[in-house]
Amino acid sequence: MQIKFYGVRGSIASPGKETVRYGGNTSCVFVEADDGTLFIFDAGTGIRKLGEDLIAQELSKEINLLFSHYHWDHIQGFPFFLPAYKKNQVINLLTAHLKDVNAHAVLTQMTNPHFPVPGDKLEARVILLSIDNNKLEIGENKIYSRSLNHPGGGSAYRLETPRGSMAYVTDNELDPPKPPVTAYQEWVDFLKNVDCLIHDAMYLDEDLEKIHGWGHSLISQVLQLAVDAKIKKLILFHHDPARTDAQLDQIGKDSRKWMKHHYPACKVYIAKEGDIHTIIDL
Repeated sequence: MQIKFYGVRGSIASPGKETVRYGGNTSCVFVEADDGTLFIFDAGTGIRKLGEDLIAQELSKEINLLFSHYHWDHIQGFPFFLPAYKKNQVINLLTAHLKDVNAHAVLTQMTNPHFPVPGDKLEARVILLSIDNNKLEIGENKIYSRSLNHPGGGSAYRLETPRGSMAYVTDNELDPPKPPVTAYQEWVDFLKNVDCLIHDAMYLDEDLEKIHGWGHSLISQVLQLAVDAKIKKLILFHHDPARTDAQLDQIGKDSRKWMKHHYPACKVYIAKEGDIHTIIDL
């Protein structure tokens, strides 16, 4: 299984000289399973470049596009996703824990006066899929889901393949001020022993007073989750748009130091556009 990052920011795209190394595009992660099945997690602005790459590679396989939720920074790149304009291309839009009708937000954003091409004029065949009972099988791969602790709800995913596993958990508050939809121990159980965890790590401890209840996690909380769930590889994701490359460098350094002391079996990375992580029976 191969994972490639095309967008790593939260809230809004943040291009500029201070964000160029880690990237300024909003959430989009591409996964190709060992059986060739294609998965995309979220359709933030990073999906535009991913679409160009898929067209250049002349891939004609079905695309499974999984959404964490439908806030704008997770869907706004879809109108610029070139495979959506390719005849005979099949794109499965997949979500869990959200009403199916809301999935149409991905297409209804493509209306006047916001976009010149309406969603019902796409050349590709777009199919809405749902996960029943928190589980779905596609090819040799199994997808499991849990409800996010985020305003309006959302979905976290765990992808199990014959040769490895990964989880995508973004826009999730591990310790919200109100009773959580998914409690901390449930997260530990859901993510236990996963080979690679991509998790929302938007804020620092000193940000808590201002952002508590916004539906995002503190980096320190995510590090502890990785210890408790015995994660092999942790990738900190959904960076604050104001976070500079230098600040992310320091967060990476501090996080790796902390993890080395508490659970050295876990390797910590900062999500970066263009980075590729290969998961093979870690």
